[in-house]
Amino acid sequence: MFSLENFYYILNSNLVSKFNTSRSYYFYPFGTFDVLAPIVNKDIMSPDFTPTNKQFFYCYFFDQEPYYEDNLSIIKKSFVHPDYIELSRKIFILANSEKSQDKDNFIKSNKLYNWYYFYHGFAALDWYRDFQYVSPTVFDNFTKVFISYNHLMSKYRSYRLHLVSNLIEKDLVKFGSVSLFLKDNLGTWEETIRDKDNLLDSRARVKIYKALKGLTAPLTIDTDSPSGAMSAKVDLAQLTSALWHVVTETVYFFPKLHLTEKVFKPIIAQRPFILVAAVGNLAYLKSYGFKTFDRWIDESYDLETDNYIRIEKITQEIERLCAMSSEQLKQMHQEMREVLKFNYDHFYGEFRNIITNELVDNFEGVLTQINNGRMPNNHSRYHQRFELEPGYLNEVKQRLLK
Repeated sequence: MFSLENFYYILNSNLVSKFNTSRSYYFYPFGTFDVLAPIVNKDIMSPDFTPTNKQFFYCYFFDQEPYYEDNLSIIKKSFVHPDYIELSRKIFILANSEKSQDKDNFIKSNKLYNWYYFYHGFAALDWYRDFQYVSPTVFDNFTKVFISYNHLMSKYRSYRLHLVSNLIEKDLVKFGSVSLFLKDNLGTWEETIRDKDNLLDSRARVKIYKALKGLTAPLTIDTDSPSGAMSAKVDLAQLTSALWHVVTETVYFFPKLHLTEKVFKPIIAQRPFILVAAVGNLAYLKSYGFKTFDRWIDESYDLETDNYIRIEKITQEIERLCAMSSEQLKQMHQEMREVLKFNYDHFYGEFRNIITNELVDNFEGVLTQINNGRMPNNHSRYHQRFELEPGYLNEVKQRLLK
């Protein structure tokens, strides 16, 4: 599988750059909006690159982060010289990894073409590729009921404060490995619950204050200094130390289908998981062929639209699991081994085929949309058709799947 480091170069060289009037742009470092870098053919050029009047097929890779109101303006401002070429000759493609009405509205209002694919699926396949070679015996034992990483806790991730406060209130932390930092780069937990614009329910704010007011130090699992680079790192011994994973995803409060590499950590550790995310994301994951655990827990939380109640339902399931004896948990683990192995094999096998085919097929769909009404053999520079040689996209699929 190709590396994430060269992800945009590979997509550009195989797909976008096949049109002479095209340019691709992406943000780096990973997970930021710091620098907008163009890719031109085989060379990564400086950010002060200026297009000529012959370049009117632009692909913008904004696929690392979810689409929020405060970053949509950053994305829009990043469009390179939006008034440089007359409107009739500009074609903008937005490469993205989210399904939401927010994104659709942004695409429509800015006259963009929607190229969707599962970016974080490719990221996880790269970052976790070595763990398909470990001995099967590493998955056999566990000492904790659950594990839950919660490194960031302010603004859109503040729901994690509610979850961990519930675990503290019900004295469940002793059954698991739980991290929670009392401060991140956007502020403290006190500032978060005092913020009137925060999306936390008032009931959750009360719970958080009661649970955390006496906490003098953060809860830690792996580090006191989390960083963005931790996404790519896996401590398999740590991941397998607990049976259940309580995965707190990036998006929770908003109606978005958006998952990151986090949900794949329990899968490579052959562990069951509870997905703490926005409504419908468990079903979204299942749409890519993965199996979940409704035989053993109540997964109706995925359909709960009330953000407060969804956390409460999830907490109830964790509490029920923590009430089980070690023998009951071992029996549960034995019962679900087939599902755990299926997900592990699916991740390293057919999942890669699914997201690669989806990526290429959706690019073809974009070309079909662009060419709607543009007649074949029309050489007008204002109404150029964007076509590839027959069979070329199948060649790209095979190349990407090597």
